[in-house]
Amino acid sequence: MLKRLLVAVGVAMSMLGLANAQEMKTVKVGTTNLSSDIGLFLAEKRGYFKEEGVKVELIPFDSGAKMVAPLGAGDLDASAGAASAGLYNAVNRGLKLKMVADKGTNIAGYSYKALMVRKDLIESGAFKSLADLKGKKVAIIANGAADESVINQALKKAGLKDEDIEKVFLPFPQHLTAFANKAIDAAISAEPGVTAMVRNNVAVRFTGLDDFYPVQQTAMLLINGKFAEDRKTVTAFLKAYLRGVRAYAATLKDGKIAGPGAEDMIKDIAEMTGIKDMALLHQIVPVFIDPDGQINLPSVETDLAYFKSRGLVTSDIEAAKVVDMSYVDALKPVLGPFARPK
Repeated sequence: MLKRLLVAVGVAMSMLGLANAQEMKTVKVGTTNLSSDIGLFLAEKRGYFKEEGVKVELIPFDSGAKMVAPLGAGDLDASAGAASAGLYNAVNRGLKLKMVADKGTNIAGYSYKALMVRKDLIESGAFKSLADLKGKKVAIIANGAADESVINQALKKAGLKDEDIEKVFLPFPQHLTAFANKAIDAAISAEPGVTAMVRNNVAVRFTGLDDFYPVQQTAMLLINGKFAEDRKTVTAFLKAYLRGVRAYAATLKDGKIAGPGAEDMIKDIAEMTGIKDMALLHQIVPVFIDPDGQINLPSVETDLAYFKSRGLVTSDIEAAKVVDMSYVDALKPVLGPFARPK
């Protein structure tokens, strides 16, 4: 009798597990394994996605730009991204993409991107202010990237124009070598490259972006139109993601990863990014990610206006058509308040 009961219980548990597995929605997410992906990484590693009823596949790409096509085609449900001219042009071509949550914002105290200047130019006195950008070769990650709008803000503060500098389009990992070879004079660079260049004595962190662009929306989570229609799954996905973001944000203190749980967080970032230099991760200015997932719309609008002024985006598309914060807004009362890092 007992044996039959145990068998029956076993069968029932197996059927329940199968039913739960069938209920789990699979969400395919493109990532770059950069530090700003930490919310996604933690949500997966710590089981937040599973607890919210979603099965997430994190699919690595070597750049955000390469995710746009598969995201629009439905091969990805969500991805890391940035507000580039290419993104707006893809939407204008009919791809239904939405920015739904913050994944990296430059703010005072947490400007993980900076204007770097070649060290010999600083030491010689040839570069003393933003006005000295005139005539210089300045590295930008890519043509039509938001960093073009960023350097434009620096130029405007100095009374200069785009035409006053020579732009050199160069991926972040190549900035250090370019400085060392004196192929560039300045650059808009990102951590951990910023700290690595300072340590290698090839460049100086002249200023964080917040000096001339107080709040700059650098990265965000994107979803496609089909996935957007499944509000229940999107909301569950974003809830788990924001739990990961909050776990990360709790370790930030005084512009470093130096709060409670910092050592474990640095190990997690090292595991995610493949960076083995733990001392470097202690030294960097970490990325800020809004614990409520809020995207800074004025920054997105500023960058879009710049793209239009350059003719990089020729349609009359508006930022509000692409930004949809209704999902994270709905999660505010569910997740409750969270103190922003100081």
